[in-house]
Amino acid sequence: MNTAKSWQFAAAGALGVAAMMMTELASAHAGLVKSVPGSRASLSRAPAQLELCFNEEIELKFSTVQLLAPDGAAVPVGASGFGSSKRCLAASLPALHQVGVYTVKYKVLSQDGHVVEYGYTFTLRPAAE
Repeated sequence: MNTAKSWQFAAAGALGVAAMMMTELASAHAGLVKSVPGSRASLSRAPAQLELCFNEEIELKFSTVQLLAPDGAAVPVGASGFGSSKRCLAASLPALHQVGVYTVKYKVLSQDGHVVEYGYTFTLRPAAE
């Protein structure tokens, strides 16, 4: 193999490794993979807590969750803590009495140092009688 071809092969290999590293870094932010209640869930019974699980561990000290009632008022949630694992953020809820669409907003700090903010909704229907 001549020197020019060796350099081309080495350069192509280095570019391939760099591309894989960039892909890994780009996907390193914490992404929501499961939530209770689920996104767009329609519930006949109010949940007792929120649990949001991500694809990687989160920094609890810098992570928060909020709940907004159908009228837009903030619902006081319990202190945030780890849920079923260090990938899950959980908070207890008070009794929810308003029927309608609730909005969950969260902000978590990924292990890679990036802050992720997002939200989703769930609906509380009237209780079946």
